[in-house]
Amino acid sequence: MFVRFANHIVRAGSVFALAVLLCLSFRLAAVAAEPVLTIVVAYAAGGSTDAIARIFAVRLQEKLGRAVVVENKAGATGQIGSRFVAKAAPDGNTIQFAAQTTHAVAPSLYGPVIGYEPLKDFTPIILVAWTPLVLAANPSFPPNNVQELVAYLKSRPGEVSYATGGRGDGSHLSALLFHKLTGVQSVAVPFNGEGQALPQLLGNHVSYMFMGAPVASQPVASGDLKALAVTSKQRSSLLPNVPTVQESGVKDLEVVNWWGVFGPAGIPVEKVNQLNKAIGEIIQEPDTRAKLKALGFELTGSTPEEFKAYLESETARWADIIKGEGLAPQQN
Repeated sequence: MFVRFANHIVRAGSVFALAVLLCLSFRLAAVAAEPVLTIVVAYAAGGSTDAIARIFAVRLQEKLGRAVVVENKAGATGQIGSRFVAKAAPDGNTIQFAAQTTHAVAPSLYGPVIGYEPLKDFTPIILVAWTPLVLAANPSFPPNNVQELVAYLKSRPGEVSYATGGRGDGSHLSALLFHKLTGVQSVAVPFNGEGQALPQLLGNHVSYMFMGAPVASQPVASGDLKALAVTSKQRSSLLPNVPTVQESGVKDLEVVNWWGVFGPAGIPVEKVNQLNKAIGEIIQEPDTRAKLKALGFELTGSTPEEFKAYLESETARWADIIKGEGLAPQQN
């Protein structure tokens, strides 16, 4: 079809049009020859990490002029997909949208069994977004703020249950840090993700939970849950009327769920910089910011070096907390 069209142009004597057409054909051939960029999400479709990755995938395809696909490799709390990326060729064609659970927490929580070392086996590319956790409770639960919660739990040590999205996830570690800093004792009830925990909290089978703002915002807005505080240093744009835990008197508690982009170790610097630049520009686009803020994410951006330093600090921080709480490495 292309050849017939070109012949028609030649017969028409349109030299300029032919030149444009040839340039277009070379451009199309170059795009077709460009390898697919695979974005690995180490969780099932539909979760927070998947939502972020798919929003960026659409814009990366347009910005880079190459095919971009999102591949979900779920299992073992994100370790299967992370292991896959760690062993991928360092050519810049395989990257991962990942959260702190797999890259800052898992090494200390599970040990060598995870099969990768985030600080050695990955190339940090850019920090993308974060969101606070919300200390949410069933409306029938008596405490209405953090100080009332602390007093209530201290008067009933080990009698009140709280939900987590699983061993070592943000909800679990936030609760452990909160309990440590306030000296309270509660009973953890783990679920397989926040999605499974939410109905239990709504049904008053557990009393409270630290959960991601994107999950908590709707039931809080509808009155099905009440928000006592958020765990970030500043208030959430999604829940601006909810105080922070620090404002509520627990001065040393600051926890966020964060997401960033990694590739396998050894990606050439020029490839890293190209991806960092493209993703950083997408972060600044008003449409992208509006979409992600509506879901409860705060957008950041960073240099690769800044992201590496942040990963190192987060890894050390959670290692101290995990060790202090006696959470010995455990195989999945």
